[in-house]
Amino acid sequence: MAAEGNAETYKLLTEENISAALESDQGPEAELLSWEIQDFTKKGDNYACFVTSVQVRFRLGGKERATSYVAKLNPRRANEGLNEMVSQIFYREGTVFTEVIPAMNQILSRIGCPPIAVAKCFFCSLEKAKEVLILEDLRPRGFKMWDRRRGIDAAHARLVLQEIGRFHAASLLLESELPGKDILRTYNLADHFMSSDTAKKTLGGMVSCQLEGTAHILEKTPKYERVCQWLHKTKDESMDMFIEMLDPANYKPPFFVLNHGDCWNNNLLFRYDESDSPVQVMLVDLQVVRKVSPVLDLNYFLYSSFNGPVRKQNLEEFLKVYHDAFCHVMSTGGFEQPFNVDQLRDEFRDKMLFGCLSGMMLIPIVLSEDEDVVDFDVKSDEDMEKFMKDRQKVLLDMSQREDGLLKPRLFDMLDEMIEFGIIS
Repeated sequence: MAAEGNAETYKLLTEENISAALESDQGPEAELLSWEIQDFTKKGDNYACFVTSVQVRFRLGGKERATSYVAKLNPRRANEGLNEMVSQIFYREGTVFTEVIPAMNQILSRIGCPPIAVAKCFFCSLEKAKEVLILEDLRPRGFKMWDRRRGIDAAHARLVLQEIGRFHAASLLLESELPGKDILRTYNLADHFMSSDTAKKTLGGMVSCQLEGTAHILEKTPKYERVCQWLHKTKDESMDMFIEMLDPANYKPPFFVLNHGDCWNNNLLFRYDESDSPVQVMLVDLQVVRKVSPVLDLNYFLYSSFNGPVRKQNLEEFLKVYHDAFCHVMSTGGFEQPFNVDQLRDEFRDKMLFGCLSGMMLIPIVLSEDEDVVDFDVKSDEDMEKFMKDRQKVLLDMSQREDGLLKPRLFDMLDEMIEFGIIS
């Protein structure tokens, strides 16, 4: 579902909303002088929406100045069902940026904790099919994307897990102060885009073809014969499995928090010190936040963005890093520790199926090159069939490349799933 800009997409950026963003950022005295769009992402970086940047010149205090913003736009696809799904995604992210995160940060500030590490939102328009978000450009502050094909290392992982832990805990602090103590209903986030018929059909086709493609890769490896059988059996049920695991009705405290929902390489930016060591992370793309078990975020992150040895050798430490950060915010906010590390580990293992399915979906995307990105703007059953054939061919081609990245990632993950009885 790679999102690319077109003439109609670019028209969503207007002088009016650039001026509104500038005023929110620099104050009412800032006078917009000029602006221009400057693309900076490459194919495969973005999927649900189109991302670009805006270079702005303005006058303030008698001086001409310059700044830049990142703009997220609805790509307005030909498929109306996909457009509906993307509109729901934009509503979710816009609401989180403009209402949920500010409310969380107000509480964190009151108890002496740093704010949640996300970009500032300077403009949000959620008019259906014309959605626009204008955000802080984090690049001038030194933030950049990690090379997703390398696999995240332990130093980067610790920063991410600490921030995810803080995000989860802050959601509980916020919910405790809401009149109905229900974060989903308060902010109208209860419905999830994956429950729509379009999402089930479209995303279900994508999940199914990824699992079938993985089975084809494994067919010539005797060790994975039963994995192939499991994949062929599971592929047609996989979307229902996802929906069930993402249904808030299936969860209850203490493992019931607001998740980031899409925590993988592409949605993380890092800042480095003089020795090139990571010192700060920013979470981006808050399009699929959902209230479920915190370990869904952990499984999603750990099985999408790591080489197997780094994940397996550091898993116990990673869980403790997350737990310490989560509990620090909770205790500072006056709440007791809701679960210990042993209980967290048990919950993590209990939800590893989510990590397995997410990993098979995301690992090929993480390792993809420009030529591997297949457009997902399907308009008919014939388009879906062609997409699935094209996508499976890409997976097979990737598995045979000299770089040898895809198979080790998949094999390491599947070995863990066999070890813990997820695949039997």
